[in-house]
Amino acid sequence: MKNAHKRISLSDRALVIAILSIATGLAGCAQDGPGVGERTGRQIDQAASRVGETVQGTQKSLGEQTEKAGEYVDDTVISSRIKTELVNDSLLFLSDIRVTTKAGVVTLSGTVNSQQAMDRAVEIARRHPNVKSVENKLLIKAPTRI
Repeated sequence: MKNAHKRISLSDRALVIAILSIATGLAGCAQDGPGVGERTGRQIDQAASRVGETVQGTQKSLGEQTEKAGEYVDDTVISSRIKTELVNDSLLFLSDIRVTTKAGVVTLSGTVNSQQAMDRAVEIARRHPNVKSVENKLLIKAPTRI
């Protein structure tokens, strides 16, 4: 239980701050007399509104960051699956193909031995369900002579 305070979410902390502000304001109302309660009530309402706006902004930011992290993981999975298929393909296993993915757009770069190998690599990348498009930057390398 030493680290229990670390488990309180940001929105819970904001709520606690708002409640403490309200309690402090109400305590001040009881001591200051008539007219002060109204003013203090308005100040509490304004503070609560600002806390609410802050919490909403934080939630939106966290949602956007989570979405970006999800896209990164999806892109990594797409690249990994395509790389695995390329290595397991009998026409491509000796090729030097690099695969990168950003926001579902796959880029194939490197070298292959033939047009047929290039076409197969592009076909493998395109058939993945989460691929939006494929950028083909593959080059056909000339056969080496000994």
